[in-house]
Amino acid sequence: MSIRTTIHLQEEVYDKLQQLAKSRKRSHFINQVLAEKLQQLEEQEIFDLMKEGYLATRKERACLNRDWQTVDTEGWPPYAST
Repeated sequence: MSIRTTIHLQEEVYDKLQQLAKSRKRSHFINQVLAEKLQQLEEQEIFDLMKEGYLATRKERACLNRDWQTVDTEGWPPYAST
């Protein structure tokens, strides 16, 4: 479904749009560009949330790593010389 709307563009943006998109294909061009930009913004938001969560649990993970380190290295090296 399409929705008709009015937007305001800076003159230099409009001039570039005129050069790059033929008049009958401008709506498609604008939709495509907006969709790509919105996807980038969504991906950046997810990245930022993941980074925030990662940083918030950094101390907890460090403690867990120390707890498991003894188990991870237990019995190593597997072929100890006698």
